[in-house]
Amino acid sequence: MAAPPPAPLQKGHTRNSSTDDRRVPIPRRRTKGPLDLDDPPFSPTSPTMSTPPLLSPPTHPNSRSPAPSPPPKPQTHDLSFLLHPINFHPLPLHTLPGPFLSAPSPTGTPSQLLSTLHFRAAAISAATALTSLPPPPNNTILHLWYTRLLSLILSHSRTLAAQEIKVFQDLNSGFYNDPISGRSILPWELRVLAVTLQQDARRQVAAYYDLAAECRVAAMDTAVAEEERGRWRKRLAELGVRVANSLIQLGDMGAAARHLKGLKALEATTEIGLVYLRAGMVKEAAECLGGDDERIKGLVMMADGRWKEAVEIWGALSDEVSRNNAAVCWLYLGKLEEARKILEGLVEEGKVSEGLIFNLATIYELCGETSKTLKLQLAEKVAAHGREFTNSAFKM
Repeated sequence: MAAPPPAPLQKGHTRNSSTDDRRVPIPRRRTKGPLDLDDPPFSPTSPTMSTPPLLSPPTHPNSRSPAPSPPPKPQTHDLSFLLHPINFHPLPLHTLPGPFLSAPSPTGTPSQLLSTLHFRAAAISAATALTSLPPPPNNTILHLWYTRLLSLILSHSRTLAAQEIKVFQDLNSGFYNDPISGRSILPWELRVLAVTLQQDARRQVAAYYDLAAECRVAAMDTAVAEEERGRWRKRLAELGVRVANSLIQLGDMGAAARHLKGLKALEATTEIGLVYLRAGMVKEAAECLGGDDERIKGLVMMADGRWKEAVEIWGALSDEVSRNNAAVCWLYLGKLEEARKILEGLVEEGKVSEGLIFNLATIYELCGETSKTLKLQLAEKVAAHGREFTNSAFKM
């Protein structure tokens, strides 16, 4: 039987609202975010958390004794949609200088090519392995995808990486959770890499905080070994550094500084000090990094524009990074010949990096009309060493 219609309103009367529109101010409660590192388990007085009681097994309806529970069946996620060739884009050739187009391609597994800094070849090799038959197991699929995306980023194809990762859709979806543990089956490095591919730095910060909340839960789980909990605490600290970097990208140096001071309470790492340097906070960086390491002293002096003092420190060291930094100091001091000699010597030894090539290309540009010829000669030498860089590295 249908419900009777509501009685019509009587003339001259109106309905009274059942809610009170008046707003009573309520004292705001203190809230904490997932990167407040003074909370358990990071505070020195963290209480020990007890594990929740286990539920009793269900009883059989015709028996007083508990029915035996069937062993859990392993469930395999169907990741075949990640293996379609349409997921992968061809890498453009117009971004490469001429000498690299005719150079022989390096060989090896995707991981080997990535470790030897052959980023473009590693990206191609990973895509080939993902689309070959027979299909690899799930853990290999995910590792190959991480290698592919990271190699694209390092070979200056970030836009392609951002497009290709969309095939995963929502990486935080329950589809990627293990049915038994409830945790994601995706490699942690892949999930963090996915955040870095977001163009909006504000979204990056929000996504890092979401991952940090997961880190805190895992770090407080007493059901796992302390070593595993320590790994999650380390991941939380690394996320904190990434948040600071995103805040610097947004130009909010004040927020980055306050955030970094909170991180320092956990662990004064070298990474945090380097972020201070990037933010131009030389004093804070010096306090965080300490003054015992000569390399740290050199970096702080360079950040402070004390080129003469810095070049003396770098000149006393013989490793590749120190020699490159010494060349940068000579460049800022107006000593082009000294800087050029150091960098060209590194190239002859086969110790080439993108930063070194960019610095040497900058020096060639200051040499006048011969810069284009010098850059092409530099590309030929680099290609002879089996390395591959795009036009942007050579400033072409």
